[in-house]
Amino acid sequence: MQEQGQFNIQLDKTLPIMCDECGEQTFMEVTYLRKVSKFLTGSTKDSLLPIPTFACVGCGHVNEEFIPEPLKQIPDAE
Repeated sequence: MQEQGQFNIQLDKTLPIMCDECGEQTFMEVTYLRKVSKFLTGSTKDSLLPIPTFACVGCGHVNEEFIPEPLKQIPDAE
């Protein structure tokens, strides 16, 4: 199976990623949303900044490694 980037990698040479909370191995794409003030963008309205990441299908947990680094610095982002 070849996906993004068309790498020719054998699956037996890879490591599974599991949910840090429940051990599930499947994830779904989810999106953090941040509101951007119109004063920062020069727009007439506030806007949304979508930040994609992955959450566990089983329990909804987002592993620490999936949280973008800038969001880790913001207390209310977790």
